[in-house]
Amino acid sequence: MKNIKIRYYLEPKAKNVEDRTNPELIMAEISYGYAVINSQGKKRHKPARYSLQENIIPMKFGRKEENFKFDEAIFKKANSNNSTIKTKMIQFESALNEIAIDYMLKKTTPSPKELTGKLAGKLRIIMVVEPKLSILEYLYNKIEKEQENSGKSMKKSKRSNTIKTYETLSHLIENYQIATNEKLVFEEFNDIKYWRFWDVLDDILKDKIKVVNPNQKRKQRKQDYGYLVPSIRKYQKALLSTLKEAVKDGFKVAVDVHDTNLILEDADAMKDFYVETDLIKKIIETDVAFDEKLQNAKDYFVIASLTGMRFESMEEAQNLVINTCKDKKYNFNYIHSKHNKTATEVFIPFLKPVQEIIERNGKFPAISSNTEINKNLKLLFSHIGLNRLENVKKVTYRSGIIESKEPMDTLISSHDCKGTFYSNLISLNVPDVVIDNITHPDRKPKNAMGKIYNKTSMLTKAKLFVDEILKIDSDIYTF
Repeated sequence: MKNIKIRYYLEPKAKNVEDRTNPELIMAEISYGYAVINSQGKKRHKPARYSLQENIIPMKFGRKEENFKFDEAIFKKANSNNSTIKTKMIQFESALNEIAIDYMLKKTTPSPKELTGKLAGKLRIIMVVEPKLSILEYLYNKIEKEQENSGKSMKKSKRSNTIKTYETLSHLIENYQIATNEKLVFEEFNDIKYWRFWDVLDDILKDKIKVVNPNQKRKQRKQDYGYLVPSIRKYQKALLSTLKEAVKDGFKVAVDVHDTNLILEDADAMKDFYVETDLIKKIIETDVAFDEKLQNAKDYFVIASLTGMRFESMEEAQNLVINTCKDKKYNFNYIHSKHNKTATEVFIPFLKPVQEIIERNGKFPAISSNTEINKNLKLLFSHIGLNRLENVKKVTYRSGIIESKEPMDTLISSHDCKGTFYSNLISLNVPDVVIDNITHPDRKPKNAMGKIYNKTSMLTKAKLFVDEILKIDSDIYTF
């Protein structure tokens, strides 16, 4: 044996390079001077080929434009926190070096079959078996696909917030695997492991188990009481959605992905308050133009609390056309909002304070990330002095119910705007069916006749809403 050269490559699962998004088996081609004489009497070198028994996503192995040829820089960067593959490579190269020395001392050259047999024996591998794809690897691949499709006009493309949820879930799985030194795979992920997964994560959040995850940009905050039920439910739904997709892709999952008992029962709202009309008026009248963050938070809160839009709808509204309804009786602006969450749509009229914000900006204002909005809303409420104590009930995953009183300015979030919109209108005697037409267009009529015969158009529903608002004597609820 002499002049040994190793070339790492992948066993493609798809012919088209664009379709190579699933993990592929890493192979090693060993050129070591072995040659045979072919039927034409010519000498032909014949390398040995050996499987490392590890899968990797092609884009973490090399460049797409180079057909995912092994690229040391890309591999090193993408797998900086994955010691498994690098360890396999080191073990393989070490075993190959020891075998090569033996043959060199004997001055003989083994056949490719003999060499791979020696390697298998050295590494204690009896047969080449493609390793099981882990849940985390599958999730990584899913996230990459969703990121590529994000922003495209595709029916199944996910929103940025949904993708962030899957990214957080991937970090949770990483944390579990770091804490337990166990790789989660579909075939072994049964009910017992499913619930152990959430228990371990709860202990990590409580700081009972110490985990340092280099993939997380920010250190995970700690909570003595662990996870709240709404948080666990959110990630349970994301995990089960991932497992259902894996089943469709042909993977055998031990847990029953359709078992509704795998998702915790919904808990009551953590906080029981809304921002009353007089406080909204105080916010509107407070000048915060001197600070961009406060102004951004103020604009967000006023619009969301007077339209009932969720964060996702507010985010999308930046790109929507503002329409005008003008006839003998009506004169108001509105947007055509589509709710992907419920696959419904609605016309949302703009009350006077909302219209004033749009006119000042020249368009619907830009919306920061949900995290930034929530942070800035707290700053806004603190600046104005909206710090009234509110009842808080925290329903935890394993620590029971915790009740306390906390200042409004520490509790406020974008999620409270929809409740504020609904609650204030109810208190002003606006019929709930009229409010539902704006906030819950998917909600079915309560009576049987309505279910069958209510074919009211979105514009008519918007006009009915305007009719009710015009009955209110208010500086805020007016057009």
